[in-house]
Amino acid sequence: MKLPQDPIFIVGYPRSGTTLLQRLLVTQPGIFSFPETHYFCVIEKQLKYDRAGNILPSCLDKVFEKILEKMELRFSQEQEGIIRHSVEEKTLTSKDFFEMIVTRLLLDLNPAIEQMTSPSFRWLEKTPNHAHFLEHIVQLYPRAQALHILRHPVPAIFSRKLKFPFNQETPLTELARRWNRMLTDVEQFKTKFPAHILTLRYEDLLIQLENEYKKITAFLGIPFDLNSLSQLNEQNEKPTAGFILPSETWKLEDARRNMTNTNDAYKSKFSGQDVADIEAIVGENMKKYGYEPYAGIDN
Repeated sequence: MKLPQDPIFIVGYPRSGTTLLQRLLVTQPGIFSFPETHYFCVIEKQLKYDRAGNILPSCLDKVFEKILEKMELRFSQEQEGIIRHSVEEKTLTSKDFFEMIVTRLLLDLNPAIEQMTSPSFRWLEKTPNHAHFLEHIVQLYPRAQALHILRHPVPAIFSRKLKFPFNQETPLTELARRWNRMLTDVEQFKTKFPAHILTLRYEDLLIQLENEYKKITAFLGIPFDLNSLSQLNEQNEKPTAGFILPSETWKLEDARRNMTNTNDAYKSKFSGQDVADIEAIVGENMKKYGYEPYAGIDN
């Protein structure tokens, strides 16, 4: 199966609504998605190449381990054999490998895609940290489009600290600096490739869904079908049946809450000093995007 070359990428600071946006978009006819690949931010870093840019055999074992860890994806013996043969023949580039992974994930969830022609569907990849790799992605896919979603940084950072087991020991100030770094990378990309990216706010999506959805569909050049969003409730019945992995318990909780703004849910869990420490770092960027100080926490 040959993948269409006009993919959609959803990026944004973790815990900012990227999964919600992904779930909204796959309700639209002809848009298909799958679990996060972490390809450009994790998997690709494990690859080694020859001078022509083809993947070397020596890195494959570690790469397969990392794919299993990040995507819970294990290739069949036949599929792994095809990959290893292509590498031995020096014919497999990083883009080729990425598309083999995407194809496998797509077909696992939607076998009928194999019979579709390229213009009849688009694939959507959502990995928040791919925000740091947008220029590289557009070099590979000149017709790619990116949706960048923002959330008030204080609840986004609090949520990341609480929900992610791997961030619970990370200082809030470091998570705040990561929020700034991601925004800087997105803004630099937007300066170079303004037609390839649309930024929206999580809060606006919840409050003004129809207006925000019109912006999204106009940007992507797809029909505006607000009625199809009713399928979101059906997704909630079996949230693990799509692109949420069983191990991603924080996403399962979010899926069951549907369109609920949880920005105020952290006020009993953190102190006013925590808020002050975060806003001392992100304050300038926060105001730039219309966010007021996170109020309501006593010192």
